[in-house]
Amino acid sequence: MARRMSINELEDQLLCPVCLEVFKEPLMLQCGHSYCKSCVVSLSGELDRQFLCPVCRQMVDCSALSPNVTLARVIEALQSLCEAEPSPESCPTHHNPLSLFCEADQEVICGLCGTIGNHRQHKITPISTAYCQMKEELSVLLTNLHQYKRNLDEHISKLINNKSRIANEADVFKWVIRKEFQELHRYIDEEKATFLDSIERKARLITSIESQVKQTSDALQRLKEMQSSLEALSNESQLGFIQ
Repeated sequence: MARRMSINELEDQLLCPVCLEVFKEPLMLQCGHSYCKSCVVSLSGELDRQFLCPVCRQMVDCSALSPNVTLARVIEALQSLCEAEPSPESCPTHHNPLSLFCEADQEVICGLCGTIGNHRQHKITPISTAYCQMKEELSVLLTNLHQYKRNLDEHISKLINNKSRIANEADVFKWVIRKEFQELHRYIDEEKATFLDSIERKARLITSIESQVKQTSDALQRLKEMQSSLEALSNESQLGFIQ
């Protein structure tokens, strides 16, 4: 990348100020500036007249112009370097245009790669044909992707609806459960109060029975005492019995 940027910057310095292209047959003026030979001819009309330098505006004599050999050699070397380096769209091995597609290796190749290179005897198609096929495959993939996306969107929508429905049902169920348990608690409280009241009544009945038992016991005791008195009376003499 650094080398490519340096070459581009060098090319910018080798542009003719008139035509703004790389110098062709560069000529050096007496003022030190250089121009393409054709540009000098267009400025002076002929190479035996005087004209003003477009850069420094000095008067120069066309008859005293000389080729800029050093500049021409630099341009030639730069062009050779650029031709030696393959462009991003040329084969790095054979420097030919990448115009074929190897289906076996899934690589873009040049004609020599398919005839004498590593891809010979492989199934090879023109790059335009491969491009059309890949575009069709991409179109199918995009269609499938869009369909899959729609299916996912529908599934997500159904899940969201189910979530909302279940949440609503859960809220209703919670309300019903709370109400039912409130009723159940109320019923239990009522039944508890009824049973406690019944127990209290039975407790009072027990107290009444205990009182009756005491009274009966007392009466029984009096009867026993009376029986003893009567039995003692039966053993008295006639006079004593009558008295």
